[in-house]
Amino acid sequence: MEARALRSGPERSRDEQFVGRCRELAVLHAQLGRVSEGRSSLVVLEGPAGIGKTALAGEFVSAIENAVVLEISGDEGESELPYGVLGQLGGQAPQVPEVLAGLCAPVTSVRPDPLVVGAALLELLGQLQRHAPVVVAIDGADLADLPSLQALTFALRRLRTDRVLAIMILREGDHPRLPDGLRRLLRSSVALRLPLSGLSARELQALSARIGPVRLTPQAAERLHEHTKGVPLHARALLQQVRAETLADVDAPLPAPRAYTTQVLGRVGQCDPAAQRLLTTAAVLGTSAPLHLVARMAELAEPLPVLEQVTGAGLLVEWRTGAGVSVGFPNPLVRAAIYHDLGPATRRRLHLLAADLVDDVVPRLHHRLAAADQVDEALVREVALVGRRQAAAGDWAGACGCLTRAAQLTEEGPERDRLIAEAVEALLAAGRPGDAAALATQVAPGADPGVRSYALGSVALVSGRVEEAGRQLDHAWSHAKEDERLASGIAGRQAWVALLRGCGAEAARWAAVPAEGAPGELVRFAWLVGLGLAGQAEEGLAVSGELPAPVQGSAGELDALLGRGVLRLWADDLAGAQADLLGLLAVGAGRSAAFQLLVATSLAQTEYRLGRWDEAAGHAELGASTADDFGQVWLASYAHAVAALVPAARGEWERAATHVRAARAACSPDNTTAQMSTAAAEALLATARGDHEAAVTSLMPLTRTDFPDEPTVVLWRALLAEALVNAGRLEEADTVLVPCELLALDRERRSVLAAAARARAGLYAARHEPGEAETGYQVALEHTAKIEMPFEEARIQLAYGTFLRRRGRRSAAAEHLEAAQVTLSRLGALPYLEQCDLELAASGRAVLRPQDTARLGLTPQEHTVAVLISRGLTNRQAARKLVLSVKTVEYHLSHIYTKLGITSRTALIGRLSDLGE
Repeated sequence: MEARALRSGPERSRDEQFVGRCRELAVLHAQLGRVSEGRSSLVVLEGPAGIGKTALAGEFVSAIENAVVLEISGDEGESELPYGVLGQLGGQAPQVPEVLAGLCAPVTSVRPDPLVVGAALLELLGQLQRHAPVVVAIDGADLADLPSLQALTFALRRLRTDRVLAIMILREGDHPRLPDGLRRLLRSSVALRLPLSGLSARELQALSARIGPVRLTPQAAERLHEHTKGVPLHARALLQQVRAETLADVDAPLPAPRAYTTQVLGRVGQCDPAAQRLLTTAAVLGTSAPLHLVARMAELAEPLPVLEQVTGAGLLVEWRTGAGVSVGFPNPLVRAAIYHDLGPATRRRLHLLAADLVDDVVPRLHHRLAAADQVDEALVREVALVGRRQAAAGDWAGACGCLTRAAQLTEEGPERDRLIAEAVEALLAAGRPGDAAALATQVAPGADPGVRSYALGSVALVSGRVEEAGRQLDHAWSHAKEDERLASGIAGRQAWVALLRGCGAEAARWAAVPAEGAPGELVRFAWLVGLGLAGQAEEGLAVSGELPAPVQGSAGELDALLGRGVLRLWADDLAGAQADLLGLLAVGAGRSAAFQLLVATSLAQTEYRLGRWDEAAGHAELGASTADDFGQVWLASYAHAVAALVPAARGEWERAATHVRAARAACSPDNTTAQMSTAAAEALLATARGDHEAAVTSLMPLTRTDFPDEPTVVLWRALLAEALVNAGRLEEADTVLVPCELLALDRERRSVLAAAARARAGLYAARHEPGEAETGYQVALEHTAKIEMPFEEARIQLAYGTFLRRRGRRSAAAEHLEAAQVTLSRLGALPYLEQCDLELAASGRAVLRPQDTARLGLTPQEHTVAVLISRGLTNRQAARKLVLSVKTVEYHLSHIYTKLGITSRTALIGRLSDLGE
């Protein structure tokens, strides 16, 4: 057993390899805060062996300051030693009550009653908590001796207003050894249960960086997560025991940890020969397989008795399906332990047998490859063919393995170089740019220049080196015109080079080169978006109008649907864009990293304009994390710029600034669209902060660059004009506004017209032309009435109200300011809401905030509904304003009436008026 010293600070050394568990640590620290206020707490940490319960408690305890920490633990070998656990307290605290101090006496001594010991424990806790909160960590409670558990139960049941946090660490299960009273206590509402699951793939990636020798890629971390279920004990063991090359190669099988393998093989050795045959054939077939197939390979005429034996040993599990009985391993580690124990001859024989028995092409090919002991040209051709089919279907994860393996098995020469180029394309699409870059260098220096330059140019493009990519792809194109397949790939990449340079017409021309059905990722997307950037969005919408629903579409059709979603966004068809992009989000999980990033980020932009900011923030974060995790440098600036939108408008400065910095860091000088997106994000953040000169500094360089003919790609010109007006640079503002207004009128883009009209009205106001200014604000509101953009509408109302208030028209000003206040409050746009409140107060209107109605028991949502209804809006009008259903508004209103004890809208107005006085 283990005893630790009393302390009032973090004396325990921190585990440098500890990662994750942020939520659980936050819960524990919150409970410690509760305890500090005199409310005792009992937390139960539970989970399977190796999940990290003790490590979590240790991390928490090591970070505690100004608290007394007592740590005791049970041990299976000492579970019969009376008071073996509580006896550990004797050396941890000064002036331990005599009863507790005597628990360390020889075994032959008379042992006190558990109730007496429990009372002494209460006395000790009472003494210690006078000076600081007390944390008692009880590890392995289910292995503790019975008298200690009975005494602990007595003490824990009597903690109420004490400054004591008890943490009990248990393995998952029923714990029959625990006293009944303790089991009831742990199941009661008094105990806070904190079950632990495995670490996430991202946390395993961080763990690999701390343990070394290699930081796992996202794909390798995901594979380790699937293999170990995130159990830290097993993941740590594999990171320390397995070669770095095997850990990094996501196509290589992972073994089980050595200690785990020994345990599993010991259980296998206790099975009879028939059961062992069943287990080995099941391991060769994979993590699961139909029982009839396993039995046939194992030559078992009656498999059920054998199955009963191995399921009883916990080595296999069974379940019934419509096709009969299937079997599988309880976790991948059991299968790995058995599979890797097979000798090479046995493994080859079983894989060949499996290849003859399975029906599906890909599994059969897998078994033939596993059995191959020399190069078989026919097999290599088949592997390559399957890989190409997977690539054409957008199954990039599958295509990676097949094409890479085919290249490895092919002798040096033109065919191997071509396979390498195709594997590079698949690896890039699967979000493995590091592996793609390493493989691209294996194309022979004297290879076909078209193939070599295509591979190197593709890697340069995804790595964000647009100028280098353009040079390599130009060179590849000049050598590949006679090779239709290679030319299609090069043209698709050239289309993306043009897109990143902002050259829409050129992108559309390149994207039109590949024939229908030719391999290539996001080529039809590039064609449609190229048309949009060239000012031909309506043409692109016309040709993509009859696409099928996402669930039915082919890979190329899904790319086109994504392009149509973006064009609809640019054409101000926000509802149509949202429908397309939400559908793609549901079916895009297996597509390329770039596809998933573009779907999430485009959807976030749509939701931002629609005023669905919580959803927008979530999807934008998904896009940004995809860019970072999967090495999508070419799209990272765009993704992080979009992720900055909501936090900037909400005043979440650090979060917004983090994304802006990330966007700028990934932004290369030759990536025009990245420059535009990043500058706009910087300016939006500066505008929200009221730093108009900083906004001008960010956006002014864009005026010296050629940009797309589609004004809604990024609304930077209206943003720059507004910043120039607020900075007092009126002539420059007018110069920027004119081309913006003309282009928006030509394209009939309501979103740009509204923003430009607001900026124009502000310019008139600054020039002391009130008539023109008021007309400008009214025109801006007319545009927003025809498109659902609540934030833009609220900003117009805020600017219009401010203008009217300064003209002395306080009543009219208040009407617009109150409308803006409701929308800004719902969106959580705090910087703008603060401006609105100041203007309302200056207009002589009381400002009613959620914290005011909170005293009446109203939630923030109920507050907003109450304010709208008190201003005379109908339920339907309030629902439209809040983007809710009418029934939801009615539901909130009924709760408001109940809480306030009223029955009418008139009474509601009176109650809110009383608060505002």
